[in-house]
Amino acid sequence: MMGMAYFSLRAAFVWLALFVLCSCQSTNRLLKAGAAKPSPFLEHQAQLTTYRERLPFHKFWWPTDRSAINRAAKQTSIYIAPVRLDFLRQIKKPLPRKEVETGSILRREREMAFLLRNEFGRAFLRSPAPRYRLASKPNPESVTLELALVELNPTSPKGNAVKTGLKFVVGPIAGLGSLLTAGNIAIEGKLRNTRTGELLFEFADNQGDKMTFYSLRDFRPYGHATHAITEWANQFEEFTRTPANVRVKPSLCFTLDPL
Repeated sequence: MMGMAYFSLRAAFVWLALFVLCSCQSTNRLLKAGAAKPSPFLEHQAQLTTYRERLPFHKFWWPTDRSAINRAAKQTSIYIAPVRLDFLRQIKKPLPRKEVETGSILRREREMAFLLRNEFGRAFLRSPAPRYRLASKPNPESVTLELALVELNPTSPKGNAVKTGLKFVVGPIAGLGSLLTAGNIAIEGKLRNTRTGELLFEFADNQGDKMTFYSLRDFRPYGHATHAITEWANQFEEFTRTPANVRVKPSLCFTLDPL
């Protein structure tokens, strides 16, 4: 009887958490990973702002002089430059850092940079009505998206294995172990008019591991980061083709997807 009561209580907790997290936008913002410190890659750090009524990224900038936007209005394609890694910071958390140092986790920054560029390109290829066609090289009719990977902290599979086991013993409170095991990925981007070189847009965002009861992503060092990259790519593509009064929906900080 006690076992049944425990599992009923746990199920109730999970569904309550889902209701709160998925229905309350302010709670989702509260639990979203905090903004990463801007890197020198961004050219307007002092002017970065937040406008979540339009875009869910932590920070972005656009020119106050509308003439640059007007000059870029006729551009019809987008070139996505190779992702820069020269601003990538060291791993922050002791547990994942130790796993990288001992070789149980590989520091796959080049692979993730390739994936980041590829996913942003695929977002335009699979869009039902893309604002830009994807270009293989910069040209006079294109805008150029420059991306930088600034943080890449892997999830700790070993730590999450222990945390998951504890959930079946002490319940959801074991999820606090995510403070030690969770990873994050932070990117920055700049969109410019290829023809004139004028900056049209700058942005930055940081995503941590999504809250889960159980997901295979918790046992893949870059599983959550890979998912974040796909979400970013889709959000950015949607942003480019929608009017200024359309809100691009944010990513949820909780998932039931076991994969």
